[in-house]
Amino acid sequence: MEKNITRSLLIGMVLSFTSTAHAISLTPTTDATTLVNNITGSGITVTAGSQSFTGISNMAATFTGGTDPVGFDSGIVLMTGDVNDIPGPNPTSSSPETEGSSFSGGTPDPDRILGVAGDSDLGTIVGTSTHDAAVLEFEFQLGDGSAVSDLFFNFVFASEEYIDFVGSSFNDVFALFVDGENIALIPGTSTPVAVNTVNGSTNSAYYRNNVANTNGFGDLLLDSAFDGLTTVITATKLGLSAGLHSMKFAVADTADGRLDAAVFIQAGSFSNTNPGGNIPEPATLALMGIGLAGIGYRRRRFIRT
Repeated sequence: MEKNITRSLLIGMVLSFTSTAHAISLTPTTDATTLVNNITGSGITVTAGSQSFTGISNMAATFTGGTDPVGFDSGIVLMTGDVNDIPGPNPTSSSPETEGSSFSGGTPDPDRILGVAGDSDLGTIVGTSTHDAAVLEFEFQLGDGSAVSDLFFNFVFASEEYIDFVGSSFNDVFALFVDGENIALIPGTSTPVAVNTVNGSTNSAYYRNNVANTNGFGDLLLDSAFDGLTTVITATKLGLSAGLHSMKFAVADTADGRLDAAVFIQAGSFSNTNPGGNIPEPATLALMGIGLAGIGYRRRRFIRT
């Protein structure tokens, strides 16, 4: 009897910890100055009045409490849907998903068609049309603008296209352009980060799976409705020249406006000091996710048209 009581208490404590201890708190805002100020760190001077946001209400937010699921505690998020759909847990399924299977039936989450225009720069990266783009732009210089220096910041990409539409045309995309050059790349490569370039089968060291599946990918049970997220990755631009520079953060749905995507930028990490990235999911949370994966799944299905 005592063993059964102890076991029940332990399970209850674990479930409580995974569902509430790291709940992300979002404050929607489309105020570009607020968003830029949140991520600006040491050695950066932003040009007053240069900040602009393209999108509609609830496509951007500041956040705290993001260690689970994002990988860092605070920052901003830009999303192709409604940021209020980000918190978890993810509604998972009694019929696990399969990478590249293009599942059908029911309604997934997050999934909002906003009717917002796409972004031509992102369209160039994926080679097709984009939709529901959220874009943050501003001008900056390093220090007083007189010296050559390095630029860094941490980011995480998330998408509801994982894992069913990996390898398809629904290749949700984002980019972080410095003077028109995308520096949101898979570390050590020139490859942009997108659904088809970082997933459970490709560059999997930078991928965190958040949905039950038939592929054997561990379900981390992260506190987010997104089916998959990258690890924390550091964007780097070494030897940035003196003077004024342009910055553009952009994320968009690809091919259609279904199944939303988001990019998270760590607070204060946009700086001339390397904040450190490529951070794996904490071992304790990963183990809990794997251990609890069999408790139960309730994923809604949908038909893509």
